[in-house]
Amino acid sequence: MTYLENYEVLASTDLHELRDTLVRLTYRDEIDVIGKGHEIDASLRAVDLGGQSLMHITYGNVPTHVHAYENDEDTLMLFILTGGQAGIRHHGKAFGISPTTGLLRDNRVPLTACQDAFESFVIPLSIDELKQHARSILGEGVGLKDIRFDTELDLTTPNGQHLRNTVIYIAEALDGPLRGAGNPIILAGLKDLLLTSVLSLLPNSATDALQGRPKAGAVPYYVKRAREYIHAHADTAITLETLASHAGCGYRTLQIAFNDAFGMSPIAYVKYVRLTLAHNDLCLADNGVSVRDVAAKWGFTHMGWFSKCYVEQFGVLPSQTLRSRA
Repeated sequence: MTYLENYEVLASTDLHELRDTLVRLTYRDEIDVIGKGHEIDASLRAVDLGGQSLMHITYGNVPTHVHAYENDEDTLMLFILTGGQAGIRHHGKAFGISPTTGLLRDNRVPLTACQDAFESFVIPLSIDELKQHARSILGEGVGLKDIRFDTELDLTTPNGQHLRNTVIYIAEALDGPLRGAGNPIILAGLKDLLLTSVLSLLPNSATDALQGRPKAGAVPYYVKRAREYIHAHADTAITLETLASHAGCGYRTLQIAFNDAFGMSPIAYVKYVRLTLAHNDLCLADNGVSVRDVAAKWGFTHMGWFSKCYVEQFGVLPSQTLRSRA
């Protein structure tokens, strides 16, 4: 399948032309074809989402070698493959990437890769931009010196599948209903969706804050008991009275301590957990399962309110998650 077909930057069998084009896009890798008699058949497509690039690159059905030196750019590059595979050495690790295993590369650290029939979405991510976006979610008072991510990404988990599906959804929207859209509001919305998905779906050093979990320090035993009860009984009716009784403390004590630990009330945390479980079910739903079925399973009877809360937590409609599931 061709992604971003309306945003072609390059289609060439000239390796030097490919290198020059990548340099112009701040993609400063040394790329060579492995073996004699092989000719690269490259395509590069790129779209600007209001200052955030989304690219798709293919090298053709040939083996290629990539070497990247360390540099001083505070930039990450997210690779979500749509075909082929590669062996990677990066951050002191050696591992393989494929359509089920992604890569979040740190441009400040050297990398070598041996690729075969490689095709991938490539998303440059400014660390400063990610920190600013995290602050916009958490509040300007939150201190974030750096954001660190795992390098090897499991795209078979519910979160990994959702991230992959989100990137494909954006690309297909730009090729379909949003084809040729130059509306800065729409593009800014897609950029926001992309950055929010990266921060909320990939494990990183800001995950605890973004998901309302305590960063450090002792959490009172009664808060732990209430939280454990919520996770164990999310599919049943839960009231503040039930939680306080199970935790062994008063309503007000539990409210204050829960907010101190997780940044939200106990009942808001119940909603967060149920939405997360609904999201996981939508990602893995069988054919014939509806959004209403999943919402009802987790206690959401008003579909408009469910959709509103879902968008606030995940950045997309529940119907979009269901349509784009793997």
